[in-house]
Order: sequence, then C-alpha cells, then structure tokens
Amino acid sequence: MRARITVLLLGALLVTTSAWAQEAQVLATEPQVVEEPAAPRMNRLQDVGDIDARVMANADIVLAFVDLGVGLDVGVLRLGPGVLALGGEFEAGACVSPCIALNLATGWSFSHLFYSPHARATYHLLPSQSPGMEKVDLYGLVLAGLTLTTTRVTGTDFDYAGSDVGPSVGLGVGGKYFFQDDFFLGAEGRLRYSAGEYTYSLRSGNVTLSDSQSSWSLSGFNVQFFAGLRL
Repeated sequence: MRARITVLLLGALLVTTSAWAQEAQVLATEPQVVEEPAAPRMNRLQDVGDIDARVMANADIVLAFVDLGVGLDVGVLRLGPGVLALGGEFEAGACVSPCIALNLATGWSFSHLFYSPHARATYHLLPSQSPGMEKVDLYGLVLAGLTLTTTRVTGTDFDYAGSDVGPSVGLGVGGKYFFQDDFFLGAEGRLRYSAGEYTYSLRSGNVTLSDSQSSWSLSGFNVQFFAGLRL
C-alpha cells in the first residue's frame, strides 16, 4: 500500500514539473513586446489641448500711451495643415507722458484711460519646410470686442468727464519663441479699428452741461510684445 502511494506521489510530481517546464519554454520562445518610447515633439506649434497664457505690454518710445494686458489661447481643432485656437484677452491702457506734461503746464488734472476685452481666434501654421524653427509658433489672428474709454480734465472751478463704449476689431500676425521648456516670448502686429464719440458732462460752478463731443480713435497698426507659459 505504501509503495502504491509513493508511486502516485512521484507521478503527480513528475506531471507538475513537466507542465512548469513546458510553460517556461513557451514563455522563453515567445517574442518579447517592447514598448516604444513616445516620439519627441518636433516643434512648438500650438496643438489641440495646448493652453498658452501670456502677459502683454505695448508702448511707444515716448510713452504717450502704455498698455498692459493678459490673455489665454486654447488649441481646439486641427484644421487643414494647421491648428485653430480660441481664446480671449483683456487690455488696459493709459495716457502717460502727454497727461503728465499737461498736468505740469496747467496745474489741472488730465487723465485718459481705456479698457478692451477681446475674443480671439488664431490659426497656427509653420511652412512645410521649416528647418531651424523647432522652437517657433507662427500664427494669424482675428480679434473682436469692445473698447470702454474715459477722459477727464479737472481744474479749480470746473470738471470735464467724457466716456464711451465702441466696437473693437482687428487682424494680425504673431509669433512665439520658446526659449526654455514651456516658456516663450513673442510679438503680434495688429491692424485694429476702434473708434467712437464721447458723451461728456461739463461742470463749472453750479452749471452742468451734457452733450456729445468730438470722436476718439484707437485705430491703426501697433506691435504688442508678450511673455507667457504653455500649460
């Protein structure tokens, strides 16, 4: 009886050992699948899902006006050979050197401010043959929004205040250069139309007058510089 049990145990052990050996042989002969590393990104063109945030500034050489702003663009759609991005920006500007000069010359207080919220669409595209431009993102842009503007002159015995809200639309081109990882510097050249007519009130002593005065305009071509981060 013991001999039979011993034989059965030895048989079971041999069967199990043989199965393990066969499985190991099959695993050894099967081709090993090695995952390829992700291909490195060949350029910095804004792609679908990329979020580019920036701070911007614009001023002429004599600081007649200084503009500051923030903006955000999001890549949303591959369209033809390029990528469409949608976003928005908010820009605020102020009269600087002329208003300071008038304040000093007259003793009155001069101020002129404007605020411009814009929606924007940008189309990002690099030339088909673009060696050496791996860190560049080039695009065209369309702007549409409003300009809210105020002007004020205050003297010892009078106060003039004017304000208006007008349309603001523009076309332009821009570019970014990624100098380190996801940080970039860039510039946009814009041809913009934004104009209107002030509604003003003039108080002198106990008399107050209200009317419409001459038009204002921020139309023309300008270059805006910015720095930003791709999130």
